[in-house]
Amino acid sequence: MTVITHSRRKSRLGNMIDSAGGIAVGVALTRARANISSLRDKALTEVTRHIGELAALQQPDTQEEKAESLRRIYQSANHLIDAASPFGLDQVCAVALSLCDMVDRAAAEDAFDWRILQVHIQSLQLLNTLSPEAVAEREAVSAQLASMVAKKFGQTG
Repeated sequence: MTVITHSRRKSRLGNMIDSAGGIAVGVALTRARANISSLRDKALTEVTRHIGELAALQQPDTQEEKAESLRRIYQSANHLIDAASPFGLDQVCAVALSLCDMVDRAAAEDAFDWRILQVHIQSLQLLNTLSPEAVAEREAVSAQLASMVAKKFGQTG
């Protein structure tokens, strides 16, 4: 019998932390938190901008318009996730992810009910206007949207 072993390589980050003159993990985390918190206002502006772009979209009339609208919705939803996730906007991310799932469904169906996309976008608008302290209201919006999706398409996940 032959035994194969793999030599373990230490990561560059591990080497940097362990090397003389490197930085402590706690210091690195503190600096990272400070750097990311300085980006919060810019990220929240991006969230608001992408929600506005989603709200401005109209239901398409042709297949070409449908494909372009779905692409734009999917792209904006992904941008929302990217901008919101580092700042704990979990409900916004969950609705944006659900919106991506709905875009996938809409692309596959000719007779897709576009009101579902509008409800997602309205939910994003509402979540974006609620204060961070409105935890119960945020959870209610997310729960109602999840309930609507489950009723329309059956249980998911």
